Amino acid sequence: MKVSERYKRLYHYTTWGGLVGIIENRCLWATHHRFLNDYSETLLLKDKLIELAKPIVQEESRKFVDGHPDQRRIMKIIETSSGFDAVVDHNTDVLVRGMYATVPSDGPYITSFCGESKDEYINANGMLSQWRGYGQDGGFALVFDTQRMGCMLVKEYERLAYSHIELDRVVYSNDEERFKEEFEPRLSNLRGFIEGMIRCIHEGALDPMVQNHENAFRDFASCMSRYKHRGFKEENEVRICAFPAIRDEKDGLDKDQLKPEKERTFRTKNGEQVPYIELFNTLDQDLPIERIIVGPHQNKEARVSALRVMLHGTSIKVSDSDIPFIG
Repeated sequence: MKVSERYKRLYHYTTWGGLVGIIENRCLWATHHRFLNDYSETLLLKDKLIELAKPIVQEESRKFVDGHPDQRRIMKIIETSSGFDAVVDHNTDVLVRGMYATVPSDGPYITSFCGESKDEYINANGMLSQWRGYGQDGGFALVFDTQRMGCMLVKEYERLAYSHIELDRVVYSNDEERFKEEFEPRLSNLRGFIEGMIRCIHEGALDPMVQNHENAFRDFASCMSRYKHRGFKEENEVRICAFPAIRDEKDGLDKDQLKPEKERTFRTKNGEQVPYIELFNTLDQDLPIERIIVGPHQNKEARVSALRVMLHGTSIKVSDSDIPFIG
């Protein structure tokens, strides 16, 4: 099911400064995954990949040994060193690290939303846990039309150089049913890639299945980018995962025939330079914002008034949260 069929609206929580920047610049920031507030981002899938890959590695390793012209010598080397199971474990680890190595160091960049709740009160007033994150400074929730957001993402991909970009729901680590439903079909498509990688390891030569890995990369990147620790489940997260293409000058391709490269930008946070990209900033199109919720704050009525003046002439509605939280 498309995310737009499940959630007609998405909620993006931000500060006053973030809100003004989004409206004035008509863009959203996507932050490099290494600088998000979850240190396990993209790495959490590793154990699942090992679980998936190990039987395939075992099968391919057995094929290699059984088909080797000097099988007895190979088996003797394996048995006198660490044993066949240890070789499989080692090769599985090498394989998974190799899969992560196929992901460009410059991605993914992530923009996060909360999906609509089944509770209409939350949809009208925002989520208390999100408001708490802004404390006495309050906060704002921008409510986006999901379908129109998806259409803008297609235009972003068509105009600029991305290897992969998508808008979809997060799968949390304690939701085995959704993992099987959404991830296992994609990860099963990695079988040919895994088999090729193991042949590379054993034979020391590049396998065609590894060279032509675009589909495998897309499936792996999607799962890796959307698998998240169960502790964040309350957020009901939907995210944009964007992988800007990295242009290699050695490719010798005609620059005039290539899409423009996505510009990377930096901001300072806690003394560190945080890389991010601005989504939709080249489309010359308003973002699909339907409504803005002013979060709990002692001066929320004044904030509502200020926003209504700022948004005069637009179709964006402004409301305030009636959750009695004062930070």
